[in-house]
Amino acid sequence: MKIAFLFSGQGVQYPGMGKNLYDNYTESKRAFNDASNILDWDVQEVCFEDKNGLINQTRYTQAALFTTSIAAFNAAVSQGIVPEAVLGFSLGEYSALVASGILSFEEALKIVDKRAQYMDQCAQEKDGGMAAVIGLQIELIEEICQLIREEGLELVVANDNCPGQVVISGEKIAIEKATPLLKEKGARRVMPLNVSGAFHSPLMDDAARHLEEELPNHIFNEVTTPIVSNVTAGYMNKDEAMKNIPLQIVRGVRFRESIEKLIDDGFDTFIEIGVKKTLCNFVGKISSDVQVLNIEDMASLTNVMNILGGEQ
Repeated sequence: MKIAFLFSGQGVQYPGMGKNLYDNYTESKRAFNDASNILDWDVQEVCFEDKNGLINQTRYTQAALFTTSIAAFNAAVSQGIVPEAVLGFSLGEYSALVASGILSFEEALKIVDKRAQYMDQCAQEKDGGMAAVIGLQIELIEEICQLIREEGLELVVANDNCPGQVVISGEKIAIEKATPLLKEKGARRVMPLNVSGAFHSPLMDDAARHLEEELPNHIFNEVTTPIVSNVTAGYMNKDEAMKNIPLQIVRGVRFRESIEKLIDDGFDTFIEIGVKKTLCNFVGKISSDVQVLNIEDMASLTNVMNILGGEQ
């Protein structure tokens, strides 16, 4: 058995996430307490209760989800479940950077907080959006994006999730123009996503630039657990991580290729760490020959322990 941990990105958040981990694992409680001490807002309140309706605002979502993922990671490791490689999806890459040893929890949280501010500012300044394209090959989607760009509009492939599910990102008018063309090519559906901006597209250039300027203020360490990059779909070291962090904001997430890379390297057990099971579903569509599990709370962690214990 060869285990890889997966960390999901923005969009899976909900009030109450992480509370069960906080109540049952000292290591998880420490993550939430530390986050609230590091940041200038109450992370526990946003994650557990969200009385002020902040959890779906990018400015707060990213740090809240990151903290919850690390709380789940800490709980898993405390119970002896340790990965041989890690992979994050978009925001989830920061949890993976912590799990890989490249960043400490505190350093990663501070970068995530800045990332959220910069991306939120970009989203407010530019009228962008994202849409999921269902049932069409990525090569054909790339062709349509190119046609739209030739009209002077910005549209790119943002996420290559799994066979039959690709996300595009760019100007809202570009998505509107591309939709009938994608359907003519054979897309079953083109579904606008409930997001505040055109993430993983050139419309986030300003955010990437600001984040690049921020990175020299933070400490990066050598890799202790291999980590696969969203930008390259290959393993990255400390220096490559520093280069890829700003690029990741404007480049697409190569999730399908990353999973295929890990499978080629012998990984047969993928455990999604954090909130819900979105990445589990993607992996299941990429390969039916691997085991897919998730850890979100005490019950799911216990379930994983029982499954892995029975296979050793």
